[in-house]
Amino acid sequence: MARVLLKEVTKRFGNLIAVNKLNLEIKDGEFMVLLGPSGCGKSTTLRMIAGLETPNEGEIWIGDTLVNEIDPTKRNIAMVFQSYALYPHMTVFGNIEFPLRMSGVPKQERAKKVKEVAEFLGIADLLDRKPSQLSGGQQQRVALARALVREPQVFLLDEPLSNLDAKIRTQMRFELKKLLSYELGITTIYVTHDQVEAMTMADRIAVMNKGVLQQVGTPDEIFYKPSNTFVATFVGSPPMNLIKGEIRRKDGEVFFETEYFTLKLSPDVPEAEEIILGFRPQHVDVALEQKDDYISGKLLGVEKLGVENYGHITYGNTDIVVRVPEDIRISRGEIYWKPQKNRIYLFDPKTGKTIYG
Repeated sequence: MARVLLKEVTKRFGNLIAVNKLNLEIKDGEFMVLLGPSGCGKSTTLRMIAGLETPNEGEIWIGDTLVNEIDPTKRNIAMVFQSYALYPHMTVFGNIEFPLRMSGVPKQERAKKVKEVAEFLGIADLLDRKPSQLSGGQQQRVALARALVREPQVFLLDEPLSNLDAKIRTQMRFELKKLLSYELGITTIYVTHDQVEAMTMADRIAVMNKGVLQQVGTPDEIFYKPSNTFVATFVGSPPMNLIKGEIRRKDGEVFFETEYFTLKLSPDVPEAEEIILGFRPQHVDVALEQKDDYISGKLLGVEKLGVENYGHITYGNTDIVVRVPEDIRISRGEIYWKPQKNRIYLFDPKTGKTIYG
């Protein structure tokens, strides 16, 4: 196993800066997820670690070795792509065996290793089949087997579950995490735009946007302590509510004011005039009758998502989403709500950075 270290790594494609001065450490045996929207630089970062792209600036270390100038085949890493990239003319056995054959491993040893990893992944009965005869989940296991058979120091996965249907994807999330973290303990870097994958699989998450690292932390840190408005709205479903307003102090009390409503805040909030207030839909108290400090609003509709229901309230150009408890039976009409005080965030409107919460 090995840690992976990126120091001031920058990658340009012409005038486009795909990755900008990235500093990131993936610890030995850690499951790190690179999370962000399309075009944020996460796949480019993965390809630079693999050696498929060369950084314009900075250093990439695998273990104690600087690998910027080392051939991809000699980095002792394995990569699984979104498409799985299986050879259609080869059997499952041939696909798994291929990297060993290319490395000059003797035939008997190759067969032994292929059977061992196939048994481990539960695909031993598929070794004589061609990729076209396999389901998406089976193809993914074959791609994993082909990577694992090399016994790599670092495992790289680029959107490996995106081609699977929802049910299999949920199952494979658990299986991948169990296999790579708990059973093998391989240093793993996993790229996805799916926040559910990131939150359920990662030891730590690195959130990227426009080539810039926004925040690194555990799933709980990313969700409960977002560093800025981008992280706050990208992680969490539905996204965090963000409302522009002003902070006013009167008679020793602090209030957040908008054109449509006033909300009492804790007295320890920092001094500011213009501000962005944030709170997650899950961190709102809702009632059908007026209570102290509750805000009235017109409920326009409720999204019923099985276990959870989310109501939509509009004030001018501002849409607010709140979780509606199951015992509140309403789809439209007057409703009252209040964010939980210990779950309120304040952001700088110019920089987007978190200043409270």
